[in-house]
Amino acid sequence: MPVSKPELSDSRVIAHVDMDCFYVQVEQRKQQSLRGQPTAVVQYNSWQGGGLIAVSYEARKFGVKRSMRGDEAKQVCPEIHLVQVPVARGKADLSSYRNAGSEVVAILSRRGRCERASIDEVYLDLTIAAEAMLVDNPPECLETISEEVVKSHVLGLEEDGSNAREKVGHWLTRSDASRRDKLLACGAFIVAELRLQVLEETEFTCSAGIAHNKMLAKLASGMNKPAQQTVVPISSICKLLGTLPIKKMKQLGGKLGTSLQIDLGVNTVGDLLQFSEEKLQEYYGVNTG
Repeated sequence: MPVSKPELSDSRVIAHVDMDCFYVQVEQRKQQSLRGQPTAVVQYNSWQGGGLIAVSYEARKFGVKRSMRGDEAKQVCPEIHLVQVPVARGKADLSSYRNAGSEVVAILSRRGRCERASIDEVYLDLTIAAEAMLVDNPPECLETISEEVVKSHVLGLEEDGSNAREKVGHWLTRSDASRRDKLLACGAFIVAELRLQVLEETEFTCSAGIAHNKMLAKLASGMNKPAQQTVVPISSICKLLGTLPIKKMKQLGGKLGTSLQIDLGVNTVGDLLQFSEEKLQEYYGVNTG
């Protein structure tokens, strides 16, 4: 029997908030001297300097990557500071990072319903808050717009040139925009405010994606890092997904994604869209298809 399909909605406003190099930020808050310094957090296993699980942007500029061991990172960047994950009962103790993440969730939940995806990732349903803003204080009626909001990136909007922020500001405050785009604009205002509150109250920066569903919001949150946010209007979805590698899609990074590549020649989401649901069900069964 086919599985029931969830109701589709293009009026929801969903944000995916992703902390920037979160484990490093937690350690930098503990040790202020690490701020602005190339830093990495390593697992408690000390073999070859430990495995890197978080790398600051300063260290990335030298070519340090999460796939490296501590000793290799020092060869690439001799100035790097390696901070070890706390250990409890012979195992990595992530409680300090988890607790720091809870601080962020407490702030985000002031404006919407939170779903914690991991220690450093949160989905935020802002639909009710965005709808309320659209009624009570729509962007098109605002006299001033904060700098953090106009720093947003709007997917599909040409942002090259010195007037990029002016273009973003215009997009966010259009009176002739569709209701869906106006809701996303409200979401952008709300998320920008929340991100500033997170920075002020916790000292942590975060990036965010704002879209009509979780999948698109997550894809967008990593597009402009660190400390930035990206909006995904419906008009830009096809362009975003058309060239997106299939393995970047949730649940398609493993065996199923490999099967799609080998058996069907699917390498991008655009390739996948060429197959009907019925055809995919022939290959992978009713539910998976």
